[in-house]
Amino acid sequence: AKRFKGSSGRGWFEKFQREGNEGFERYKPATAFDFNAGDPEVLRRRSRCFFELAIESELVGYVEFELVDELLPVTCGNFKLLCSGRASSGFSYEGSTFARHIVKGTAILGGNVPSPGGSHSAFKNRRYFADEGFFIPHSEPGILSMANAGVDTNGSQFWITLGKAPHMDGRCVGFGRVVEGFDHIVDLSQTVYTQKGKPVQHVSIVQSGIVGFDQPVLPPAPDDDRTKDGAVASA
Repeated sequence: AKRFKGSSGRGWFEKFQREGNEGFERYKPATAFDFNAGDPEVLRRRSRCFFELAIESELVGYVEFELVDELLPVTCGNFKLLCSGRASSGFSYEGSTFARHIVKGTAILGGNVPSPGGSHSAFKNRRYFADEGFFIPHSEPGILSMANAGVDTNGSQFWITLGKAPHMDGRCVGFGRVVEGFDHIVDLSQTVYTQKGKPVQHVSIVQSGIVGFDQPVLPPAPDDDRTKDGAVASA
């Protein structure tokens, strides 16, 4: 059969078979996730990661993220490993680019690594890992969320929302937020010249890491065989 360019909707029918209508619930209206609710000790132990961003060779600024490790340990662990440069897959956010999409007023896409399709997880021999849970709606600016090519295709690429993005709820796994330097993200989205949403200038992460190192970097390994390398087609 002839294939047309664009999203194949890979996995959505299979998801409906597994989960029914509940698997596609939306927040109506969007209900913001309360990042400050919960046990103070759990909140204190949340991981924080950082990027130093640059446009061409000029530094833009420092951006810091808070991750909800207690809810999404695999997703957050994947992000931490890619930030730290300790990923067993050999990939790292340091040197990666924002080469795909800047959707003004909605979100920017980062984490483009030198892998087919631009995305690969931190885990060796496992290009993708499964959707771990949809706890955080995309109801405000600064939400950090996984980008994907369909159900259970999380790798290295991520979104940072610039505003409300309810169309991402139930499809992209939100796992953190920007806590410092969001103005640099906004400036980047407004100043970088794009053609059909694709940046023309070279936007990159020149340095990345974990703030502190008061907890282990190694996350629990994904245990879903559907997401092993080769189990799903390229994005």
